[in-house]
Amino acid sequence: MPFKDIIVEKEEKVLIIKINRPQVLNALRMDTFLELEQILKDFAEADEYWAMMITGEGDRAFSAGGDIKALNSMDSSDAVGFASLTHRILDLMENIPKPIIAVVNGLALGAGCDLTIACDLVIASEKAQFGQPSASLGITTPFGGTQRLPRIVGPKRAKQLFFTGRAIDAEEALRFGLVNIVVKHENLWLEARKLVERIFRHAPIAIGFYKRLVNFSSYGDIGEGDVLESELFVKCFETEDKGEGTSAFIEKRRPVFRGR
Repeated sequence: MPFKDIIVEKEEKVLIIKINRPQVLNALRMDTFLELEQILKDFAEADEYWAMMITGEGDRAFSAGGDIKALNSMDSSDAVGFASLTHRILDLMENIPKPIIAVVNGLALGAGCDLTIACDLVIASEKAQFGQPSASLGITTPFGGTQRLPRIVGPKRAKQLFFTGRAIDAEEALRFGLVNIVVKHENLWLEARKLVERIFRHAPIAIGFYKRLVNFSSYGDIGEGDVLESELFVKCFETEDKGEGTSAFIEKRRPVFRGR
């Protein structure tokens, strides 16, 4: 289906999603989230794609936040539906058993920041900035940020970001644990593709299991997590990739994984 708010590009085993509203610094509105939901569902079902990268169109912003004009026109009943929609979509991102990588090329504020932290990994340009300024608009975030951000950076730092609205640069975000890798702006896509290539050297089913297990560790009981870890370890032995991986190691060659 044609999209208006996002651009979809396809490379070998990778879907690249670009938020395509550069005239408003890639601000996120309901239509953007609905299009993102559709492509996420397609991605989840497509065996030929092993990873997704999300970025912003243009050179200034990943996303500067929610669309303020749209928020201004909402009443409380509209807000109920919008919050439900955004939570559903960002939860979907976490539950797809494939890596989703935020490639942050500029501003990632408010909803844009929340979108990055719902991704599995974040690679950022040295020009990137992260912040949570929604209290300056008289609102809290409806994008799951209050639940995810403290688990990543700790409650004190999360409160600082929410209370002050101060934007932090890429290096500070790296120290906070909000970002995995910071690179020179001109090398952002080169390094993002290198990161994906390193992931693709490993069995995609095992990567999906790791995503599920690490996410569970943030929310679930450790005893239940141990049980799940054991269950997924056993399931690996039912895959073709396990046989290929162990045989390749013994034969001193690079494995060729097929996701089966």
